Amino acid sequence: MVAVANWQDPGLKEAVLLWTGYGSATSPRRDKSAVQRRFGPDSPKWIALIESIADEFYESKANLEADDLPQMWTMSISDFKKRYPDAPEAITKALAWCYTFDNR
Repeated sequence: MVAVANWQDPGLKEAVLLWTGYGSATSPRRDKSAVQRRFGPDSPKWIALIESIADEFYESKANLEADDLPQMWTMSISDFKKRYPDAPEAITKALAWCYTFDNR
């Protein structure tokens, strides 16, 4: 399980959005350099945490069970929220964007 001290930390949300490109790119990026530019010496901890969160998000089987992409989006978020009900919407949407893109 992801050891997230504080889901509401604005740095976590910012790091996930930078890493994924959600809201600013046309497709998922997984851009470590964007996180490094923004967080400098603290970036390794953010990158490790983001990758751990993403790995857990990708444990969803929605790609095998959903009838279409919108359902896959909803199911993948639901699967993650069962384990992490406090995960912010912006983070789960960014990860669902990556997940559905990769499993389309």
